[in-house]
Formats: sequence, C-alpha cells, structure tokens
Amino acid sequence: MKILKLKKNDEIICDYVEDASNFFRRFMGLMYRRSIPRDHGLLLTPCNEIHTFGMRFDIDTVAISKEGEVLFIDRAVKPRKVRKKVQGCYQVLELNSGVCEELGIEAGDRLEFISR
Repeated sequence: MKILKLKKNDEIICDYVEDASNFFRRFMGLMYRRSIPRDHGLLLTPCNEIHTFGMRFDIDTVAISKEGEVLFIDRAVKPRKVRKKVQGCYQVLELNSGVCEELGIEAGDRLEFISR
C-alpha cells in the first residue's frame, strides 16, 4: 500500500494518507473498518462521487480537482449515504469526522499529495 503526505501552503498537515488509486482499493475504501486513526486519511483517485454503505463511522469528504483545488467539503457524513457527484472533481479525500476543521481545510484551498 502506498502512503502519501498531505500538504497545504507548503506545510505537511497530514502525515498518513492511504493511496486508493487502483480499482480494489477504491472499491473497498473505508468499508468494514471499525475506525481509522484520527490523523489518517484515504485518497480515492480517480473519484467524483462516494457512498458510505458498509461504513461504521462518520467521515468528512473533500472533493478535489485535478489541479488540487478543494471544490466541496461534506462534513460528518453518516454511514449508509450516497453523496452527490461534484462537477470537476477528480479525487476524494476521506477523513474522520471533524478533521477537516482541525486541519483548516476549506473550499478553495490548494492541496498537494506527496510520497512519504
């Protein structure tokens, strides 16, 4: 499994992001996990729409363009939901509920993912 770091304004804001850029990792996502550590995330690429069926905890989702711009944030998404497709979205970052606020991620921000 490839692990990435998340940068905002040239500063590392999350040190452990799982790269879900193959079919199986995207398909499984966070399904059936009891939780993930507070400081971890999952990056689905390519992806423009998600669901939370099979999940056991609330998540924040961040829709990101190919250029790394945050297009939309959906906070505290409950299990068993289908989220809307976001136009121009290329990646979706999934984090524990509340982590977007803790990290200061907002619509319009530019994010970058780098190898660990």
